Amino acid sequence: MSPYTSSRHMNFKELEISALFDTTLPRIILRADIPNFTILAYNEAYKHATYTHHRDITGWYLWEAFNPDKGGDGVNTLFKALLKAVETNEIVITEPFYYNIPSVDAGEFTESWWQLDIVPLKGDGGRPAYLLITTNNLNNRIFA
Repeated sequence: MSPYTSSRHMNFKELEISALFDTTLPRIILRADIPNFTILAYNEAYKHATYTHHRDITGWYLWEAFNPDKGGDGVNTLFKALLKAVETNEIVITEPFYYNIPSVDAGEFTESWWQLDIVPLKGDGGRPAYLLITTNNLNNRIFA
């Protein structure tokens, strides 16, 4: 057996997803279904950065998982960035923005600053079907 062959054969798509998610960078994949942006998958780092390790948000709309009424000023920034990535089919890097997220304590929200790298992933027809987002929590820099 070759040293590059494993006993479990993964297809290319599985390898791509594994490579993207097997990282300390918080990452999430959303369906590009404007205006819902359905959550399809996220890694362990994302769970910890966004305090979602205590609940499974897979299949939720982004706005269900992160209530826009509690999000603060960053709701418009986030929506516009997601929309731009889908409409232009280009990578979008946001400026730092403020968006409160649910804390581990039920009913409480945590003041949070974020910067996102949003990468459109093409589907059939060349249009973005998904968005791969690297989430950078800036709280340590902002509150230092």
